[in-house]
Amino acid sequence: MKIAMMQPTFLPWQGFFELIVQCDRFIFLDDFQLSVQSHHTRNKLFISHKVVDFYSVPIQKSKCFGLPLNNVLIIEGDIWKKKILKRLANVYSKTDFFSLIYPQLENWFSKNYSNLAELNIEGIKLICKILGIMDADFCYSSQCNTEDYLYSSRSNKVISLLKWAEGTEYLCAFGAYDYMAEDNVFPVDNVKVKFQHFIPKCYYQKQSEEFIPYLSVLDALFNIGPEKTLELIKNGTEKWLIWEERKIYGQQ
Repeated sequence: MKIAMMQPTFLPWQGFFELIVQCDRFIFLDDFQLSVQSHHTRNKLFISHKVVDFYSVPIQKSKCFGLPLNNVLIIEGDIWKKKILKRLANVYSKTDFFSLIYPQLENWFSKNYSNLAELNIEGIKLICKILGIMDADFCYSSQCNTEDYLYSSRSNKVISLLKWAEGTEYLCAFGAYDYMAEDNVFPVDNVKVKFQHFIPKCYYQKQSEEFIPYLSVLDALFNIGPEKTLELIKNGTEKWLIWEERKIYGQQ
């Protein structure tokens, strides 16, 4: 059983969806702690010709410090949603797939969400639907109530989740190696760890003559559509790195 797990971020990049496509079961780490000024609350898209910047979700920062994502409160009201939608319309309205993507984003934003995790997860599920990823097996770390999970440190929580989800292979983000090596818990017996090495491929961007990578997946969806975007996602990592191979990268 191939397992991937990530904290739900706002309008993720292509690499996030590669993990979903390549695993048998994907765990949303919805009860992991918020990191302020991270992709939990923002991601980059074009804001004008050749210029990219963050599209952000406003949260109640004074009430959310140190809280898990499923307890992080979003600023009430629709003003910020309308600003995001207006900016998207201004920038992407002339792209080939705007009429397909934009109304679905409007519908996503039209609903009320009780916390940041819920908003982000529903957005990720919507994008999966647009991409045609219909067979994803999603579950949530907050559903894992074993004592080992509830009272464990970072890497040990991951191990508890892998055991809970019956994982024999763990597909993880390239950057996960840093904390895994620091915690000195991985590698472990009975779980094969593979690290993503996603390299964004160039695609047509109406807003720039020179390709700008690492934007939210929405940029590709607007410009080249679901089918070609999914192809980019599936071909992002040419070789998944085992522990020793990733260790070498860390030493370079």
